[in-house]
Amino acid sequence: MRFRWTTHDGEDRHAHAWEDVETRAVVACVHGLSGSGEQFHPLPQRIPGFSFYALDLRGQGSDTMAERRGIALDFQNQMRDIAAFVAALRQAHAGRPVFLMGESMGSLLSAGFAGWSATDGRPHHAIDGVILSVPVVGLVREVPGFLRHILRFAAGLLPRARLSPSRFVNGKTVSPPLTRNRAYQDSLREQPHHISNFSLGFLLELSDLIDSSETLARNLHIPSLVLAAGNDCFVRADQIQTWFEKIPSSDKSLRLYPDAYHLLWHDWDRDLVISDIAEWLSARV
Repeated sequence: MRFRWTTHDGEDRHAHAWEDVETRAVVACVHGLSGSGEQFHPLPQRIPGFSFYALDLRGQGSDTMAERRGIALDFQNQMRDIAAFVAALRQAHAGRPVFLMGESMGSLLSAGFAGWSATDGRPHHAIDGVILSVPVVGLVREVPGFLRHILRFAAGLLPRARLSPSRFVNGKTVSPPLTRNRAYQDSLREQPHHISNFSLGFLLELSDLIDSSETLARNLHIPSLVLAAGNDCFVRADQIQTWFEKIPSSDKSLRLYPDAYHLLWHDWDRDLVISDIAEWLSARV
């Protein structure tokens, strides 16, 4: 199904929707880098009683404006879009709790929105909790300081020049393994939302967002579930553990799947992952 909503600046959008006629609560989903809201489809099939909605982020591969794809992360506009999306869901499901779920880069945006909406102060932007799957709060392969300076300098000169983000992960242009499901991994490169290269300006913004992740953690005062994978190609589980400990919320939980890869609900441990998410949601509705 599709859910119609309007961005903060008036663009008509259609989100992915998996509605439950006896919904107890709403889960708004935010995908990661080069992703799509459609990738959340394994969750609603296994978590009855909840309605799931997933937007397609501006600047990513499903953006209706092709000229924006891969150009800018644009954190503030992402916050305003998520706010408009949450407000539309609150209007459609008046009186129901609304949770925000993010994956990878989407987890950083979701954590950022939790703090942003708290200072915003408007009830229709409020969320009742966050689920943050593999938030990229650091990188397995640390980017040397001199390379960061080069990237910042190059982005200033040629902000629209493009580079594969995989260069900062495995030093190659080919994406690292995101799941043990080889068929799904291979299919990702063929998806219409796939973006191989991002502008230097985008990559610089993403780097700054990762660097600000500690601040994002300290602004989480709502129920928070954080998921980590032991074989994540982007971020180490101990980096997520350290980040998790900085969350001040009195209601926070961390789940580690030692053998899992980055795309948790598209990996072999997905039944356990989805069961943990369902249990956490049910306990807070």
